[in-house]
Amino acid sequence: MNNRLQDGIRTYIHHLKLFSKNARLFLLGAFFIGLAFAGFQLLLNLYLKELSFGESAIGQILSMNAWGAVVITLPVAYILQKIQIRKILVFSTILAAVLYFLQVSILGFKGLLLVSFFLGMSVTSYRVAAAPFFMKNSTPQERTYLFSMNFGIMIFAGIVGSLGGGYLVSLLNSLLGDQVWAYRGSLYVAILFGLVGLIPFYLIRHEETPNKNEESLVWDFKLLKERGGLLLRLCIPFFILGLGAGLIIPFLNLYFRERFGLPAESIGVYYALLQVFMLAGIILGPVLSKKIGMIKSIVYTQLASIPFMLCLAFSYFLPLAVLAFLLRGALMNMSQPISTNFSMEKVNEKEQPLTNSLTALAWTLSWGISASFGGKLIQSSGYVLPLLIATGLYIISSILYFYFFSGKEDRELGKFKPFILEAETQKVPSDLKYE
Repeated sequence: MNNRLQDGIRTYIHHLKLFSKNARLFLLGAFFIGLAFAGFQLLLNLYLKELSFGESAIGQILSMNAWGAVVITLPVAYILQKIQIRKILVFSTILAAVLYFLQVSILGFKGLLLVSFFLGMSVTSYRVAAAPFFMKNSTPQERTYLFSMNFGIMIFAGIVGSLGGGYLVSLLNSLLGDQVWAYRGSLYVAILFGLVGLIPFYLIRHEETPNKNEESLVWDFKLLKERGGLLLRLCIPFFILGLGAGLIIPFLNLYFRERFGLPAESIGVYYALLQVFMLAGIILGPVLSKKIGMIKSIVYTQLASIPFMLCLAFSYFLPLAVLAFLLRGALMNMSQPISTNFSMEKVNEKEQPLTNSLTALAWTLSWGISASFGGKLIQSSGYVLPLLIATGLYIISSILYFYFFSGKEDRELGKFKPFILEAETQKVPSDLKYE
């Protein structure tokens, strides 16, 4: 057992050393961006609730963010083939900081809807650029680890951001005696941390300059016709999963506030613990994928989270609800980097920007539809019904994943294949024998 653990650690360290300089700079920038995301994920809904917005209005604001993402997703895929990704990262970070500032400063509902729409466009530009960037700056040998490390970095930033954000609200409230300004000041600090991410993004170098005369595959209808079946099968599970997630995930901080009467600082601790559980799940994701393949890893982890969704729906006992919250998050997010990597591996390099954009579009479109509906449903009937509907949609998504990609080739994709005889003959270290 100890030997296996040591081998696993050596394998991880070996793959981490294979990361390119550009990939490492991206991960550093992602950490600071993640601090800002974590602060807003924890505090924005609570801040809006403090401003007397109801769940229905908050759901509409979150929905507008998703619709902005829907509008920009395909154009970004086109732009990715025309200019260097570094420029997109720098520009989207600056624009997001400006829009986050406006989102915190504007008090009118219509203004918040408009800013949220453009903020969704900006943040999505950054997110859509990540996967093609990794594909260009990695090899198949370390790629799964790079995708997982990116999620891991975001999770670690989430731990720091959640703990710091919740504590900062408490500190500012004690100093200022004003809960609204305590939330607002904390969100401003989160924006400043996000801006630090500009430095490593700006230092990214030696990117291949895209050929501006090359025909873009984003708008190649012949390609869409030829590969439409595969692209549809990749997108449908994302769409259904997004429908379920949008119903409840954006409102889980309000869930703890409303059902258990918890303050921001306590909710921040639970969100930080969630990041720890998610980080453990994400680290284990590639190991599970190498053992049983990507598809089984995605399906099994998603289905295993279902009992904990039901606990969240029906439990009014805080320790049980917190445990379910943590384990559900770990299991559901274990599959996230694997599913993204699987989508990229199923297509060739020139099709990757389009594929990544379409899967992101499927997720975001469904999120935009369900977030607004989820807010209205929560305001009118509470949290039980949205959680039950989300559970059903998660099950459907998992079944479709297995049904669409149940062929032997898909089941084996990402699975460890130890070429023992070749390794012994050629004296190649066995820990290098990964796809």
